[in-house]
Amino acid sequence: MSRAEQYRHLASDVRNRAARESNPILKAEWENLAETYVRLAEQSEDEWDADLTYDPIQDMLERTRH
Repeated sequence: MSRAEQYRHLASDVRNRAARESNPILKAEWENLAETYVRLAEQSEDEWDADLTYDPIQDMLERTRH
Protein backbone atom coordinates (compact mmCIF):
# COMPACT_ATOMS: atom_id res chain seq x y z
CA MET A 1 0.00 0.00 0.00
CA SER A 2 1.42 3.37 -0.99
CA ARG A 3 1.76 6.26 1.44
CA ALA A 4 -1.10 8.10 -0.30
CA GLU A 5 -3.33 5.02 0.08
CA GLN A 6 -2.44 4.79 3.76
CA TYR A 7 -3.45 8.42 4.29
CA ARG A 8 -6.70 7.89 2.39
CA HIS A 9 -7.45 4.83 4.51
CA LEU A 10 -6.88 6.91 7.66
CA ALA A 11 -9.14 9.64 6.26
CA SER A 12 -11.88 7.08 5.65
CA ASP A 13 -11.56 5.69 9.18
CA VAL A 14 -11.73 9.17 10.68
CA ARG A 15 -14.75 10.10 8.54
CA ASN A 16 -16.53 7.00 9.80
CA ARG A 17 -15.74 8.09 13.34
CA ALA A 18 -17.11 11.57 12.56
CA ALA A 19 -20.32 10.05 11.21
CA ARG A 20 -20.91 8.29 14.55
CA GLU A 21 -20.11 11.35 16.67
CA SER A 22 -23.09 13.09 18.27
CA ASN A 23 -21.19 16.09 19.64
CA PRO A 24 -21.07 18.70 16.82
CA ILE A 25 -17.74 20.13 17.97
CA LEU A 26 -16.05 16.73 18.08
CA LYS A 27 -17.66 15.80 14.76
CA ALA A 28 -16.16 18.92 13.17
CA GLU A 29 -12.74 18.07 14.61
CA TRP A 30 -12.89 14.50 13.23
CA GLU A 31 -13.90 15.88 9.82
CA ASN A 32 -11.04 18.38 9.97
CA LEU A 33 -8.60 15.57 10.73
CA ALA A 34 -9.96 13.56 7.79
CA GLU A 35 -9.39 16.50 5.46
CA THR A 36 -5.85 16.82 6.77
CA TYR A 37 -5.19 13.17 5.87
CA VAL A 38 -6.61 13.81 2.38
CA ARG A 39 -4.22 16.75 1.94
CA LEU A 40 -1.32 14.60 3.14
CA ALA A 41 -2.31 11.94 0.58
CA GLU A 42 -2.28 14.55 -2.18
CA GLN A 43 1.08 15.91 -1.03
CA SER A 44 2.61 12.46 -0.84
CA GLU A 45 1.61 11.85 -4.46
CA ASP A 46 2.91 15.23 -5.61
CA GLU A 47 6.07 15.29 -3.53
CA TRP A 48 7.04 11.62 -3.29
CA ASP A 49 10.75 12.48 -3.41
CA ALA A 50 10.46 15.38 -0.98
CA ASP A 51 11.99 15.04 2.47
CA LEU A 52 9.06 15.14 4.89
CA THR A 53 9.54 17.14 8.06
CA TYR A 54 6.87 15.19 9.93
CA ASP A 55 5.39 11.93 8.81
CA PRO A 56 2.52 10.86 11.10
CA ILE A 57 2.34 7.36 9.65
CA GLN A 58 6.05 6.73 10.21
CA ASP A 59 5.73 8.16 13.71
CA MET A 60 2.77 5.88 14.46
CA LEU A 61 4.65 2.82 13.15
CA GLU A 62 7.73 3.63 15.21
CA ARG A 63 5.65 4.04 18.38
CA THR A 64 4.03 0.62 17.91
CA ARG A 65 7.45 -1.02 17.54
CA HIS A 66 8.66 0.20 20.93
